[in-house]
Amino acid sequence: MFKFVLKSQFISRLLAEKYVLILVLSYFLGCLQFKIGYVILILLVLKCYMLWRSRRRPTEKKTEEIPKEKKKAPGRVPGEHFERSKSLNAIFENIWPYLTEYLETMLRQKIQPKIRSSSKYLASLRFINIDFGDKPPEVTALRAHGDPERKQIILDLEISYDTEVKIDIGFNEKTPIAGVKSIKLEGTLRIILAPLMEDAPLFGAITFYFPHRPVLDLRWIGLTHLLNIPGLHTMSDKKIVNKIAKFMVAPQHFSQRIKAKFDLNELHFKEPRIVLRIHVIEAKNLRAKDLSSSDPYVVIHGGGTTVQTKVIQKNLNPQWNETFEILYTDLPGQEVEFNLFNKDKELAKDQPLGSCKIRIADVPERMYLDKWIQLENAESGQLHIKLERLQLLSDPTKLEEVLKENEQTQTERRTQMSSAVLYTFIEKARGLPVVQVQKGKLNPLAVVQVAVQDSVQETGSKVKNGEVEWKRRFQFLLRNPLTEELKLMLHDERQKPLGCVAVPLSQLVDAADMTIEDWLPLESTEENRDIRVKLQLRILAPHPYSVKEEEQIPEEITRVPLFHGETKAQISKRKSWAKVRKLFAKKK
Repeated sequence: MFKFVLKSQFISRLLAEKYVLILVLSYFLGCLQFKIGYVILILLVLKCYMLWRSRRRPTEKKTEEIPKEKKKAPGRVPGEHFERSKSLNAIFENIWPYLTEYLETMLRQKIQPKIRSSSKYLASLRFINIDFGDKPPEVTALRAHGDPERKQIILDLEISYDTEVKIDIGFNEKTPIAGVKSIKLEGTLRIILAPLMEDAPLFGAITFYFPHRPVLDLRWIGLTHLLNIPGLHTMSDKKIVNKIAKFMVAPQHFSQRIKAKFDLNELHFKEPRIVLRIHVIEAKNLRAKDLSSSDPYVVIHGGGTTVQTKVIQKNLNPQWNETFEILYTDLPGQEVEFNLFNKDKELAKDQPLGSCKIRIADVPERMYLDKWIQLENAESGQLHIKLERLQLLSDPTKLEEVLKENEQTQTERRTQMSSAVLYTFIEKARGLPVVQVQKGKLNPLAVVQVAVQDSVQETGSKVKNGEVEWKRRFQFLLRNPLTEELKLMLHDERQKPLGCVAVPLSQLVDAADMTIEDWLPLESTEENRDIRVKLQLRILAPHPYSVKEEEQIPEEITRVPLFHGETKAQISKRKSWAKVRKLFAKKK
């Protein structure tokens, strides 16, 4: 009887979770202005199905009478996961026409301008036909968990999408030069509902992305014509698919506002506030690719950034001792990836020596992560790395101290280290010439180039109330903000200069909270041209209580930060007293 009550409670909890999930998704569909009749129909069908299924389910007494031989039959997929997946597939089937419209708008308004701005030879390339077909993606599994600290709900959907499509591209509306006729996509799609709110619609926005690269296969039409375009002749089918896949994977993501007037920039993962310092120290037992040796180097991917170590000539146990910093957002599920290659001057492509990954969530805030990692996709080899999270300080008096420490470390290791990070928000400009936008024209009316030293980033724009508006964020790692400057250069779609301005970053050191938010006058042949920006400087410093694994500190201590002001002797004394207290407790 007791087992029956527990099982009944368990089933009731599963049913409750299922209906809560359906209601949340139904409410979200309503917020996106989908037809509520579809949602009601789905709920009614599910309710009838559950009622029919409960009547057909054998009672507890009959179940106990089943012979033991039948009970030993092979197990099946848990019913609750099957039901949830079936419910989601029913929902996807009904909202698929609306999702395809959203995907088409995204391709034309977001992806197409980026393709055009990537090369002058692609300035007029466009999507001619976009049809994702009638078959929606299939959800094969679902995982859901909440994060009360971040005020968010995370849904992971295992999806499979294999269907015929019609996506044509060309340089005019009538003549396609290439296209995609089928897509196969398999992977984990992550959906974040955040931030959770007390009033309707309960959360501010929905964000979706792939935390890991999905399996993507495209069948092309006219690929040879596409690869004959100048600037694309060095590409291949595989390289194009790789670029598309990377565009879908974190930190790339898409957010849609659900609550009216909610600012997407308020999402906690929109701006990278995690700075990871990566020390690539050495490797050992690498595989020989050139007779009896290799010329290894390491390529590091993370946070949308790629960096590379120097090449060590003819060495299977190389030592690099190089340091890099990478900016990360707080988007869940991100990783830092290490790929080792052998530099081969004779072959066009370098040979892989192995790879490994580390989750950002596994790097603690107040401790080094110092370890040897076994290389994957390799017969042998290990990589020695050290990772640490850096503090973002708003105290300008810490800058001189950080610069001195970095200078000493750089001299010892012969490597460059960042002392600060610059957060730049380019909002809008005024006084620029107003251009009449032609219907369907997606070229930006004004482009801003944001540069610090050799790092240059660029953005397009949109027009609002006759003014050019960007609302774009950029970040720059700085070696020494006392000697560097930020340059803003504006030009139109024909590369005609519209104005420029240079801001010495030393001004931020003296500003309140090391932040400046104001209109900056542009140097231009025309008067009264300004650009509104917000600049914020933060000092990068290691956490003061970091624990190094190479010091051989016991495992139970490396899991927690050191107490403020404690020495090793004090820690040992405290542990000894703890053992004594345990002994007395046992005697009692």
